[in-house]
Amino acid sequence: MKAEIIAVGTELLLGQIPNVNAQIISKALQEIGIDVYYHTCVGDNQDRLSDVFKISFARSDIVILTGGLGPTKDDLTKETVSNFLNLPLKADKHSLNKMKSFFAHRVRPIAENNYKQALIPEGAYAIENKNGTAPGVLLNNNGKIIVMLPGPPAEMEPMLTEVVIPYLSKMCNATIFSRVLKFYGI
Repeated sequence: MKAEIIAVGTELLLGQIPNVNAQIISKALQEIGIDVYYHTCVGDNQDRLSDVFKISFARSDIVILTGGLGPTKDDLTKETVSNFLNLPLKADKHSLNKMKSFFAHRVRPIAENNYKQALIPEGAYAIENKNGTAPGVLLNNNGKIIVMLPGPPAEMEPMLTEVVIPYLSKMCNATIFSRVLKFYGI
């Protein structure tokens, strides 16, 4: 299986934060025998993200996107993927209830824009975010696996290790072994 990772966020392109998610995801996929063929980084722009996703969807069996799941207007990952796949976004009740509880516990009202975080493409599975409010998304679309994970590594990594890797490992029966050899003076 060929996998591809798309990191979404203008802050990555500006060098404001490093793209550690690609490293974490690549290592985890390698351990279950999935080849990562491409890493792409794209800013918070719906047209460019749509172009990148179209290419990724055509050439890879698994497309994992990180970032762009937040509550702000430039967080457009789910909307872009849903538009491309022609799937409506539906509210995930569990994610919505968790978000309401999150804000109630902090005695803060939910801003209207936070509600979009509970939306997932029709037919997708919401991955619970134990460290934030934006759930991840797991979708099998005609044999293509699409995974959308939050950008913050502290939110992304538990979803990856607890849900995504166990799901993907059921489809693989190989392991990729790699060894680094360092030579000096030969």
